[in-house]
Amino acid sequence: MHRLRHTYASFMISKGVNFKIIQEQLGHTDIKQTLNTYSHLSDEDRTKASDLFDEIL
Repeated sequence: MHRLRHTYASFMISKGVNFKIIQEQLGHTDIKQTLNTYSHLSDEDRTKASDLFDEIL
């Protein structure tokens, strides 16, 4: 069950779902728990962030 929750949360984060919504869906009372536990970055997310920064420059 833990792996399913982790996969779900990671997928929702990668799709840009608001962390507050994910927190509510997982039943966490504190947003810090959601952020600390499930906010892993994928290589694709890192690339997107770098690309956005390049656009700014």
